[in-house]
Amino acid sequence: MKHYQLFIFLFFGLNFCHAQQYTYKQFGLDDGLPSSQVYDIYQSKQGYVWFTTDKGLSRYNGYEFENFTTKDGLPDNVTLDFFPQKNGEIWCYGYETKKIFYFNENFDGFKEFQYNDKLKPFFGSESIVKSLVIDKNKTIHLGGYRLHGSIEITKNGQVTNSFDKYDKDDIGVQRSISFNLKKKNFFIRHNSYAATENILNFVEIDTSSSRIKFDILNDKQSIAINDNDLYIFSTDNATKVLKVKRAPIGIKRIDDAHFFIGYYNNGAEVKNVSGEVLKTFLPKKSVTNFFIDAEGGYWFSTLHHGVFYLKNPDMNVLSKEHFYSLTRDTERVLYAGSNNGNIIKIHQNKIDTIYKALNTHKTIVAYDTINNHLYSYSDRGFKNHMALDLKFEGFVRKIPENVANPLLKLHSNRVVIVENDSLKDFFIEGKLRDVCMYKNTTLIGTSNGLLIKKDSLLQKDSSFNFLKLRINDIDTNRKRNTAYIATHGAGVVVYGNQKYAIDEDKGLTSNIVNEVCVENDSIVWACTNIGLNRISFQSDETYTITTITKDDGLLSNDINDVEIINDTIWVATKNGLCYFKKDIIVEKYSSKILSLVINEVKVNSKIIDTQNIKLPYDQNDISFSLQAISQKNASKISYVYRLKEVDANWTYTKNRNIRFPSLSPGNYTFQVKASVLNNVDDTIVTYKFKIGFPFWKTWWFYGICMVFIGGIVYLFFKIRVLSYNKDIIRELIRLAIKRLKRKEKFLHFRSNGEDFKIPTYEILFIKSQGNYLDIITEKKNYTIRCKIGDFIATTPDVLEYLRIHRSYIIRIDQVSSKGKNWVVIKEQKIPVGETYLNQLEKIQF
Repeated sequence: MKHYQLFIFLFFGLNFCHAQQYTYKQFGLDDGLPSSQVYDIYQSKQGYVWFTTDKGLSRYNGYEFENFTTKDGLPDNVTLDFFPQKNGEIWCYGYETKKIFYFNENFDGFKEFQYNDKLKPFFGSESIVKSLVIDKNKTIHLGGYRLHGSIEITKNGQVTNSFDKYDKDDIGVQRSISFNLKKKNFFIRHNSYAATENILNFVEIDTSSSRIKFDILNDKQSIAINDNDLYIFSTDNATKVLKVKRAPIGIKRIDDAHFFIGYYNNGAEVKNVSGEVLKTFLPKKSVTNFFIDAEGGYWFSTLHHGVFYLKNPDMNVLSKEHFYSLTRDTERVLYAGSNNGNIIKIHQNKIDTIYKALNTHKTIVAYDTINNHLYSYSDRGFKNHMALDLKFEGFVRKIPENVANPLLKLHSNRVVIVENDSLKDFFIEGKLRDVCMYKNTTLIGTSNGLLIKKDSLLQKDSSFNFLKLRINDIDTNRKRNTAYIATHGAGVVVYGNQKYAIDEDKGLTSNIVNEVCVENDSIVWACTNIGLNRISFQSDETYTITTITKDDGLLSNDINDVEIINDTIWVATKNGLCYFKKDIIVEKYSSKILSLVINEVKVNSKIIDTQNIKLPYDQNDISFSLQAISQKNASKISYVYRLKEVDANWTYTKNRNIRFPSLSPGNYTFQVKASVLNNVDDTIVTYKFKIGFPFWKTWWFYGICMVFIGGIVYLFFKIRVLSYNKDIIRELIRLAIKRLKRKEKFLHFRSNGEDFKIPTYEILFIKSQGNYLDIITEKKNYTIRCKIGDFIATTPDVLEYLRIHRSYIIRIDQVSSKGKNWVVIKEQKIPVGETYLNQLEKIQF
């Protein structure tokens, strides 16, 4: 509950006096919900968000909905409320069947309460269970609409109906809500019963409405609703009754001091114990319930529009009008120029339109912090709002950051400068984008790169390629003597003692930057066409980048401008103006994986549900379906996996299905972890399996084969050889000896009047010299009189030689490598003739 209080504290920190707007994600029939009529919400410890509807239960894992009806074992399709218990069981009441059932956190199916038959006499056709509590003795305590008194049923099935004198003919009996301080359940009882030490009796509330609901706020206060009233009860019997505009249909405690209330066709509110409205949601929707999930996201169920999810409640929307530029004054008042020409002022919880445009041309605003003047370009004129007589006609492309100090405005190719209370200008070639003062020079951003003006000298800075691109904005940090340049193609260029670009490869969401904003000496913001980037520089010039995008609640990823006032970030986008606390950045990266499971294992495309499975050799195509849950950052989840016995390193993927199509026989352990926002969770989920060898590769098959061959050989020798022909034995022995000494073949030849005998395996190759041949061996070279075409016929091992050239014969087993038209023997490269190229195929390694 501590994190709820933190979210509430941050959430209520920004409170403007205008109708709140937020960026919701809506889920309906098209997204997988079984019905648009949703009553209650609950999140399990695994991170699943469950919903009750009039057409079954549904749970959402961040990717898709899984729906359950009576066909899936659900006892009743119409379920109104969840009643979570301390033991992890979630109990429910079926409105049509009048059956109580439950399921557990790990969800292994739905289970009907075994004593439903004994409870049936207490339920009428319109009875609705509103309170269900199981105590430490496993006794169930029930209370609700058209349930008279407190109904208890023990684990042995003994039923007790307390605090009621119900008579079927007594229609007009007055009843009240009672709360059992000890059991923490509430029920409706006959007014003839007096309050006791453990039973508080709240007689003020009308109990005839089916919409009656009750919740405990803190140790001293409780809240309830009926048809048209909101009640805040205290243990000292003090009751506060608050009239509400529309009929309430849902109420839920948020923390000790705040609660939610939903209305028919009038949205929802967050109130405090004084009844003050702090936040409003979903105007004109019928909101039935509210839930804060484990990551601080807000969920709303409605009667006719499905479910709404608010990922970042701290991301507030001021207006969905297109805002083009922002600026602030020295008193931290924000000014915003819209795309239709208007200018608004936001200060001390008030919003004022200070300029109403005559046409719909975009408005540029900038503030002179030295002279405290607000400048703008709107209605095709340049104005000083603090000196209304100061107006200039003509087009203005940009108002520089240091407006009037001394730069004033930019036209297409002209810069206007304030100098000695007079205006001067200078022209450049090319389209101007922005200008700023940097040290003792003027930096000029154009559509074709950066220009530097010092005194009357104007030159182009082409020292880096990224300075040749279109420049959209330039801001400076004078303390650090650094300029930050928004480029169209290279991200943010840091222009100081060092010059370098921060682009997509270094963590920026886009290389197209529309605007930069210097917050302080260490933080620079970059507005891109794919989100907002916060660049935080360290003292050693290293930096980290934090991104905020539409996934985090921004109205659009196309960001025009940003301003920082105190701890609030204001963002002007194509789809509107929004704001948020800086804490949202910390909260974003504190997101965690709520659970990780292997949803499904398939072998050869067939689902199996066995651990430590042993598979045949031909069932070696195995795939795993993974599911990690983070409702807040489902799109940012990655999976990190490996086969432990095969891979030392982990593989990253966003794919939820991992397949190994052709695994070799062996033992395997599949391991997987989940990562969100590049933070890898320590939890490892494993699945062990074994793929067997084919029978002809098993040790027992080898053994049988050896025995079989040995038997055949034995019988052959015994029957055919030993018994009948002893001469065959001698011949076999001779052939075996010859086989063992197959390398000892000799080539006999005469050279220079001497007779030689050399082992043929020593010959490397033969080279032709006309009618003579050079025999090249490992030890010595010999020259004999013989034609190359006759040589192979003279050798005792003809198959060992290959002619590859009109002048070369090689010994095949001496080749160490070969190419397209050459071979290598003992580091000597020998050419292959064109007509002999097909001989290379006979050389195999």
